[in-house]
Amino acid sequence: MDQLDVQLRRLRSLFGLFFEAEVIAALLPLTRPALRLGAESAVGVQLGGVPLLPAGERWPEWNGRPLDFLGAIDFADLAVLGEIPGLPTTGTAAFYYASEAPRPWGDAAGQRDGWRIFTGRLREVTAPPGAFPYPRCRLGATPYLSLPSPQEPVVRSLEQIYSGVVAVYEQLHAAWTQHAWPNETPVHQLGGWPALVQRPVGPDCMYASSGRDLDSFKPIELSPEEESAVAEWRLLLQLDSDQRLGWHWGDPGRVYFCGRQNEPLEQTWLTVQAT
Repeated sequence: MDQLDVQLRRLRSLFGLFFEAEVIAALLPLTRPALRLGAESAVGVQLGGVPLLPAGERWPEWNGRPLDFLGAIDFADLAVLGEIPGLPTTGTAAFYYASEAPRPWGDAAGQRDGWRIFTGRLREVTAPPGAFPYPRCRLGATPYLSLPSPQEPVVRSLEQIYSGVVAVYEQLHAAWTQHAWPNETPVHQLGGWPALVQRPVGPDCMYASSGRDLDSFKPIELSPEEESAVAEWRLLLQLDSDQRLGWHWGDPGRVYFCGRQNEPLEQTWLTVQAT
């Protein structure tokens, strides 16, 4: 029995203490496999360190300022941990972001050059002056079942069917999060449901990437087509504020790289949330 099966059994037992079978049957299919990035293990990812770029690729810039190298992920290495829906199973990707303030928050289409993802055959390069060098930090990858935050529409919609479920779910979600991320460790993650700081990231990605004002977003006024479009956005990589790397996204906050199925990683959208 693998780790995800064990966790699914634990979740079923946990939910069974508070919910009827009908509610459990509605909640468990909402879980999404993910990789939490933390303690050292045989399989992991590199954050910070020596930057990588495709041969002949110019260092990316935003508003005349070089982007900062956040890290590289070898998806082929991670594939031995099992399938994580939404993650590639081959290739390596290098992540860049204009991380130092003033930074792009991903809330406007015009900020698109504020982050980049490069794939293909990558090689080590020397960062130009002005690019912030982050120390190398290798984190192990561990499969786990992520739960949607109570703010997610799929959870809120259950309240219309099962009155009172969200109030209880909020407490269970907090307990499961503490189980997965003990001792306030940085919440770095690949795939799965994002660990939200403020609100669901799907609407922000859909609106901002299409040039619409986020202030005009009203969840209760979404058309069925817009709801479907929001649901297409899935988390690729979540990077938390982390003292080890010198990352402080806001007060503090988290950076979310999100994409849509069957779109190249280069089209991934970024959004930032802070307290």
